Amino acid sequence: MVASRLVRFVVTAAAVCLAGGLSVARAASENGTGAPAPAEPQPPRREVKWNIPDGPPIRDVEHGVLQSKSMEREVGYNVYLPPGYKEGTKRYPVIYFLHGAGGTENSDAGGFSSLVRTEIEAKRIPPVICVFPNGGMSGYVDRPEQKVMGETLIIKELIPLIDSKYRTIASREGRVICGFSMGGGGAMRLAIKYPDLFSAAASWAGALGSRSGAPAAAGMKESVEKIAGKVRLLMIVGDQDQTFAAHAPFRQVLDEAKVPYTYRVLEGVGHNLGILYEKTGSEFVRFLAAGFGEPAATASASPAP
Repeated sequence: MVASRLVRFVVTAAAVCLAGGLSVARAASENGTGAPAPAEPQPPRREVKWNIPDGPPIRDVEHGVLQSKSMEREVGYNVYLPPGYKEGTKRYPVIYFLHGAGGTENSDAGGFSSLVRTEIEAKRIPPVICVFPNGGMSGYVDRPEQKVMGETLIIKELIPLIDSKYRTIASREGRVICGFSMGGGGAMRLAIKYPDLFSAAASWAGALGSRSGAPAAAGMKESVEKIAGKVRLLMIVGDQDQTFAAHAPFRQVLDEAKVPYTYRVLEGVGHNLGILYEKTGSEFVRFLAAGFGEPAATASASPAP
């Protein structure tokens, strides 16, 4: 089915990240003697720290801790609050930003919230809340055998917590998701799997690639066709990025399902979030916020301070 093919592309990319990075495997590397070159030793798997409360201070950003029942550990997250939040009573839409492999809740909170603040101050987007969870090296998928529940963490634990703790617009119309690399792939997969939770998704250099034998996403029931006209999608990637080639099969599945999307290729750009910020930061943020507008009085929302 189209849905299973698309999810296989995205989930496999997370597996590639976990296996040691986003580099494309060489099919027939040789050492000059005609024999295959020996495999390079893999670096040791880095330790994952799920809660880093002592990160550097970031303007308008506060750190929180989620007591994850699914993973039986504390998981950190950061929240950017827009101007006027603490003085007012109105509710705000939310952007969830998922970091790449090796990142934490602190990795992108400063840079991305600065982009968002600039757009708000220029009145190009309405005020929004931004949430930056610590996704470890999960690929934002559930791996029960490892006690790593990246999908459950975001969908069933973090979103309800944020909606109860902050004055959010707790509906799909007031919620979008995005990310870089592993986080970009995770954002796309979660938005496609949960179209009733997200109205848009965007990825910078999303890990959308596939390898033969990759596991399909467990529990994926929604058909890709169902997101057409419901979930807006944006993909931005450089033509020198390791993830560039993997975008083609992902886009093919969307095309076959007649799902519209926006796709941009940046000439000469590699896997560099700073350059992506510089070249497309405003476009990226404005795309995500395009469906927001002023909070509706009838929007579903949980009580919050």
